[in-house]
Amino acid sequence: MNRFALCILMLMIMVPAAIQAQVSTFSKQYIDTLKTGRPTASLYLGVYLMEDAVQYLYLYGNADALIPDKRNQHEVMAVINYQGLKERSTSNAGYIYAHSNLFRYRTKGGKRVAQKLSLEPFFMYQFDEDRGVNCRLQAGAYAVPVILESPKIRIQAGIGFLYQWDRYDLLPPDYEGWWTDEQWKTISRDIQQLDTKGTGFISKNGVRASVYLGFYSTFGKVFDWNLVLFYLQPFESSFVGTPFYGISADYRTPYPYFTAETSMSFRILPWLALDLRYYWQHDRNQLTFYLPWYMYYSTLGMSFTI
Repeated sequence: MNRFALCILMLMIMVPAAIQAQVSTFSKQYIDTLKTGRPTASLYLGVYLMEDAVQYLYLYGNADALIPDKRNQHEVMAVINYQGLKERSTSNAGYIYAHSNLFRYRTKGGKRVAQKLSLEPFFMYQFDEDRGVNCRLQAGAYAVPVILESPKIRIQAGIGFLYQWDRYDLLPPDYEGWWTDEQWKTISRDIQQLDTKGTGFISKNGVRASVYLGFYSTFGKVFDWNLVLFYLQPFESSFVGTPFYGISADYRTPYPYFTAETSMSFRILPWLALDLRYYWQHDRNQLTFYLPWYMYYSTLGMSFTI
């Protein structure tokens, strides 16, 4: 079986899975693929410790395929989180993310050379029961300038816009036991005001500005470190058109969305590495306002590369 077929097979295995949050794409083999121009894929399996209001332990899986052609680079990623505990149903989370770096390369003197500026269209499907995301769709594009590039380090930015459609649970069921009976009466009344059809869900959509900064590094044949910072700015509050919009400035404010993600990889064999990853997210008033404003998780696992 050739490399391309293996990439597709891995993605087919992972695609029926689930999601956690808005994603920032980075991977160890990113620099390698830029240098070699050959397709590559990885499978990451790890233990996942998450904190939003309480700590829980999960299993975490990530499949990633990078496929370059003569001028462009294409990537597809799928992630699944699986909860090993029974108290909450937050195991149902995952995403599928696809993007292309168009005009990434040009030919110079018979050699394939990476460009300093590329266009990056992308699409994402996501759901995350812990944050009440029944379905999230994103489509957009970045202009991607390269800030610094060397054989060991690459720093790039992404500046663009996206369209986002969310269908979210006004109150994820895992949070119902957090309040007293009196508080629950108030929350139920608020939800009825937001959801006049009584479905328990509400849909929102709109255009958002988006910026990211990515740092990718490799040190020798043993250690790699990557970092991505992500900022997304909606142009209007999630509560526009609801009874809560006029209550206070808090509900009228279009709060930004922040994420930070980092990974350290220690290579054991050419195809096997020990990975430590950390993710942090702040999404105040992005969805239902009864959720905590932040969440973070860390994972420790093994990464297999072909």
